[in-house]
Amino acid sequence: MHNFSYTRLKVYSKHLSAHTAAEKQKGLAIEVGSGLNLKAKFSCLPGLKGKDRDPLAVLIQISSKPPLTKASTEDWIVWTGWFCGTYTDDDLLEVLPKTVTCLPLFLYNGSEALTAIVRTVVAKKL
Repeated sequence: MHNFSYTRLKVYSKHLSAHTAAEKQKGLAIEVGSGLNLKAKFSCLPGLKGKDRDPLAVLIQISSKPPLTKASTEDWIVWTGWFCGTYTDDDLLEVLPKTVTCLPLFLYNGSEALTAIVRTVVAKKL
């Protein structure tokens, strides 16, 4: 990810939430007829790295507030993804520019539609 910053995780969360809402209005993010209010959250997973030099893993969660629920009801996690990378070859990290954060492993659990949205936003915006 080019110019990625761990200090901007809240900004990335807001951006992905807005992009997901826009796609939902087009009928692309969630099945037609769903009234779910989607919210994205980026956070770090500091324990998910092999060596001290490896970049911190990034967790992305998309949650929803089901319709007709109390305001105090907890959001449901409808999609989860992790960007991470552990390297056995330190030479790879040495040749990357300082502006690039390399997290080549992408694990996810959720719908393919939401996965496509996350891929698009991460590829274009982060």
